[in-house]
Amino acid sequence: MTIEAITPQDHMACIAAIQRFAMLVDAARYDEAADLFAVDGVLQRPDERIEGRAALLSSFKARPVQRLTRHILTNVLLEPVSPGQIRAFSYVSVYRHLGQEPLPPVLPVAARQPETIAEYSDELCLRDGQWLLRNRTVRPVFDTL
Repeated sequence: MTIEAITPQDHMACIAAIQRFAMLVDAARYDEAADLFAVDGVLQRPDERIEGRAALLSSFKARPVQRLTRHILTNVLLEPVSPGQIRAFSYVSVYRHLGQEPLPPVLPVAARQPETIAEYSDELCLRDGQWLLRNRTVRPVFDTL
């Protein structure tokens, strides 16, 4: 089987989906973040497996409103798997602040070291002309707190 090279357009679209997801979660725009996953998408964390876009949205909306996060993504590498399927790997540093009030924190907040540094292993699929996350596995590498 010959695997086609990733076109520049698909490369940019996949990286944009990965980066946009982090930005939307950090901005508490959970509906839009969930829409970047396929309907049958899976998010596998060390302590939980969330299956399906609706379950992902429920999980995102359960986050405390006073939680502020920033996901800093680096070293995104894409590999073609088959037509309409791409595997991605990246590193993420997660910064988190949990305010005392049940309100969004007022910026800026005091800087701290990242809560964790992890690896993302992603599978993206092309559905109706859009690259979506089909599966994301989160593997913590360094827990700093």
